[in-house]
Amino acid sequence: MPELKPLHVVLILAIVAIVALYVLGVGLGAKDESSRRDSPTQSAQELRERFIKPEPVDASELAATCAFQEGVLVLPSGGSCRVDVKASDTRMRSLEVVPRPLSVVRVSLASRGKPSVPAKFDPLKEAKKLDVAKEGADLEVTCLSAPPQRPICELGLR
Repeated sequence: MPELKPLHVVLILAIVAIVALYVLGVGLGAKDESSRRDSPTQSAQELRERFIKPEPVDASELAATCAFQEGVLVLPSGGSCRVDVKASDTRMRSLEVVPRPLSVVRVSLASRGKPSVPAKFDPLKEAKKLDVAKEGADLEVTCLSAPPQRPICELGLR
């Protein structure tokens, strides 16, 4: 049998070391972290809040075609309302829409900036933070059903 060259010995030892490390990793319980990670949208939301830090839209920057007082939009059952989010010098702002209990509303936001992707929630089930570019946006709210004791829908805007 021919003698082994030093290069062959090094290669054999490297392969043995790789196999040993793999077995050790599996044996000591190396875990797959992918199942425990947050959802991609949750991670994107955290990164957005960390780096962009959008300021909330001020109430003075909102003009509604229906009753709007103290951050609450009030519209009759089956009625619609348009809210104009005025342009601003701020690059990115956030508008939080909060449905009130027993009010079922449809919300649609169309940004005036290009490129833009409209947001539509039919019906709005939970509070959402919507991004508004500096060019402003148009918010359309429709009351789908109101509680029987008060035939109005309420939507909080912050």
